Amino acid sequence: MKRELTAGIVLLLLAVGSWLNLNYLRNFTGSLTETLELSRAYCESEQYELAESELEKASDTWLAADGYTHIFIRHSEIDSTTDAFFELMSDVRSQDAQSAAGSYEKLLAHLSSLYTMERVTLGSIF
Repeated sequence: MKRELTAGIVLLLLAVGSWLNLNYLRNFTGSLTETLELSRAYCESEQYELAESELEKASDTWLAADGYTHIFIRHSEIDSTTDAFFELMSDVRSQDAQSAAGSYEKLLAHLSSLYTMERVTLGSIF
């Protein structure tokens, strides 16, 4: 009986931990997305210095979360998201709004997929 109770408690702790991680990840990627959307708006209005400033804030936030990301996110996803940040930074610094538009979409898709891939669904269990 003690083993079953212990197993039940462990399963409950895993479920709560997963829920907490998903909430943190949703908030984290959401704040990055908001900053990137502001940067995109500046870029589209050809205010490249402001766009770069907001992009640097988002990039610094992403890089500062290294301790979290390297524990809870797949390394291939970390690498591709980091590469997308640097690609976008290059486009914004070169003041190429057309190329930056695609780079914004790519980076936002990477950030969105981080949460989507971690979310637990019946399909991911069975």
